[in-house]
Amino acid sequence: MEKIQILAIGRNPVLMQKLSVFMNDNPRWESTATVDDETAIEIFHQRKFHIVLLVDEIESESFKKLNSVFTFNDPDIIFIRHEGDSTG
Repeated sequence: MEKIQILAIGRNPVLMQKLSVFMNDNPRWESTATVDDETAIEIFHQRKFHIVLLVDEIESESFKKLNSVFTFNDPDIIFIRHEGDSTG
């Protein structure tokens, strides 16, 4: 069974590391996390992702840039923008 490939992008390195560990604990998911846009774009071009998860610290300009680059290269990519409490 093919794993769902998730690219998670946020600004807090500790949160992103914990989130990646949490997601990779699910045997059906494989996540890669990064804290900067340029690295995210490089990673995106190297692998096929099904989902891009943007964590709530992503600035509006970064969101627009990433959305534009990713959807241009893969119109079927699913974007999830997490906004809210991440204390759990």
